[in-house]
Amino acid sequence: MSKLIEFLDTNLPFISEILLADIKLFVKSTKDSKEEIFVHNYYHSQQDSFYVASSQKSVDKGRKFQIHKDIFIQKAFQLAKPIVGQYGLVIENRKIQEFAYPILDSDFGGESNEAIAVIAIQRDIYLTRFNLGRHWDFVADLLIRTLKEKIKSDTNLPGISLGEGVILLEDHKKIFFPSPTSVTLLAEIAEYTNQLIGRSFDELIQNYAKKYRGKSLQNSIEAIEEVTLRRKSLRLRYIDLIDGYKAVVLKDISELKIKETLLKEIHHRVKNNLQTVASLLRMQQRRNPELTECFSEAINRTNSISIVHESLSHSDDIENIDFGYLAHQIIKNLLASFGKENLSVNFYCPQKVLIQSEEATNLALILNELMSNSLEHAGEELSQLDISLNYLEYDASTLNLRVCDNGKGFPEDFDFQKNTGLGWEIVKNLAQECLDAKINIDKNVEGAAIDILIPVKKLSSV
Repeated sequence: MSKLIEFLDTNLPFISEILLADIKLFVKSTKDSKEEIFVHNYYHSQQDSFYVASSQKSVDKGRKFQIHKDIFIQKAFQLAKPIVGQYGLVIENRKIQEFAYPILDSDFGGESNEAIAVIAIQRDIYLTRFNLGRHWDFVADLLIRTLKEKIKSDTNLPGISLGEGVILLEDHKKIFFPSPTSVTLLAEIAEYTNQLIGRSFDELIQNYAKKYRGKSLQNSIEAIEEVTLRRKSLRLRYIDLIDGYKAVVLKDISELKIKETLLKEIHHRVKNNLQTVASLLRMQQRRNPELTECFSEAINRTNSISIVHESLSHSDDIENIDFGYLAHQIIKNLLASFGKENLSVNFYCPQKVLIQSEEATNLALILNELMSNSLEHAGEELSQLDISLNYLEYDASTLNLRVCDNGKGFPEDFDFQKNTGLGWEIVKNLAQECLDAKINIDKNVEGAAIDILIPVKKLSSV
């Protein structure tokens, strides 16, 4: 039963927001052969609910309910089929109508057709008729049937935030139902609801510049797109419903796009400033040849950070960055710096590895130090360098950065925890303190091999 409640807690807010309706969930529970009903409330964000003002909305779940006090809900449990309540019931001087949709044991994988829960949707008759038109009850039925399919497929409907609009498409393309917020968001194209209904959504936004952002099947989001027309930018999330219907959730991201543009400019300027710092260090290096090694190390670290900011200044996603691409650029830069462009380097990264931009600098510096260590200390034996970036086969929640060379290897008594060199101090601090990573020295290979095992949750923004 707890799994059912968790599922409905996740999905009913989506339905409440689309229908502009309060929802009550009545759940049957049997304890010590005694049957009890518990009620959970869901309030939509667009207006005051029937029971609490918008400013007072809070989670109201798990309250014990006396079923004999509500004949309508009692009847829904007994009949185990959808029923429509009295037309024009008055609550707080507002006329409402209640619809009850039972959830059967068989809907949730059971064998009986007994009602184990009832979803009661309460709509303001005049408000929903004005805002949502004559199709409200059909849309409510469509969403409840979709909900039952999601139960079977163990997928979830996405959340809808305040300010997001929803459009329902029939036959996957024709607009059947636009929410009031979606009409506002598309005001540049159509000012009124009746200017949207029946039109092809694809044709409606064909003059927008489109950018595909991927998909997420876990929460039923089929695809994510960003579209831009003049100064207006919208993010679209497509959700498959049933019977050929699809929902599109629209969000105005115009302000976010402006901020992204500004952040890209900042990253570009930071990159330029870092390159200036590197140039100054080179000038100082030429004046102090006895400190060439120290200056070279500082220049390489500065360049590794610069590469991160350069990539972010050109990226379409300022929150995440493809570290495989970054690693390739860092490797190329270090080989040129050490004058070993002809050294055989195998870089293995079989898939795109996206990490948070704020963690990219930490990982870039770790790679810089490990590779510099091989190039500097492996000796004349060094002819091969293998670098891999991949998720562990036995644990997909861990990313492994491995740097391995065929040089002279570590001394027998080497202990990186006790090593006081600046390079190892940087690796230890960034790996252990910033990324919660584990450092493993593999002494079972010919040469030197270091593994940095990083929890993906530290790198992902999801």
